[in-house]
Amino acid sequence: MISPIAMKAGKYLGKHILSTGSKAWRKLFRPSSYTSSFTSENYEKNGSNIATPDVVAPVNYLLNTLFSECSITLNDKQVSSQANYAYRCMFDALLSPKAVQESLLTAGLFFRDSPGKIDATEILNAGEGFKTRYNICKDSKLMDMIGALHFDLGNQSKYLINSVNLRIKLERNKDAFALMSASQDFKIVIQHAFLFVRKVKVAPSILIAHETALSIGAIKMPLRRTEVKSFALSSGMQSITIPNAFIGQVPVRLIMVYGI
Repeated sequence: MISPIAMKAGKYLGKHILSTGSKAWRKLFRPSSYTSSFTSENYEKNGSNIATPDVVAPVNYLLNTLFSECSITLNDKQVSSQANYAYRCMFDALLSPKAVQESLLTAGLFFRDSPGKIDATEILNAGEGFKTRYNICKDSKLMDMIGALHFDLGNQSKYLINSVNLRIKLERNKDAFALMSASQDFKIVIQHAFLFVRKVKVAPSILIAHETALSIGAIKMPLRRTEVKSFALSSGMQSITIPNAFIGQVPVRLIMVYGI
């Protein structure tokens, strides 16, 4: 079910509260088993439909870049919170194979932007990605999107055991971030939101075996963490030292992105 949170201007989409029950185990990822779906429209700030001359398009991969933060809670204990969620999703998408970008990710409104035209908002000078997203949403058309959420617990193959409540909280980005236009007089309205989860029923003998194992020790789920951090750097510097880029474990892969 979806339990909404009372916040100003619909800042939070809500919390998805899921319970496995006593006999059903939930598989957390593999895009076909844990996906979200949104139906949204673009409007003028005053609520009227977008006129034909208006040029406005959503940012790339709107299904996930629409949100600024994704928090995961297990049994009322927060296990992860990604503050730069939109950027983490874009990195995952850009580092995906080309075949995935041109098929699966397009359902989440991912269309690769043309180099050198990422920020262009004039239809004549805009890149192919912007034009494609513009044609999908122009005149306040409904946009149906579906795809996987990006969080660490979902990127592993283990099942979530029974009697564990999973809460997913998504916080929306501002419309000025999610929409690209020469002016910022537009907004996104979410009409419907769905969460698809795959559950399986296990044999009683397996349940008994796992209960016996849990009486001896805690459940362990191996996962690879992904963190996105931002640092402010002064212009004109020829050497830069970032002392707290990471603490403790050395990352397997380090990706650096510069914004001007």
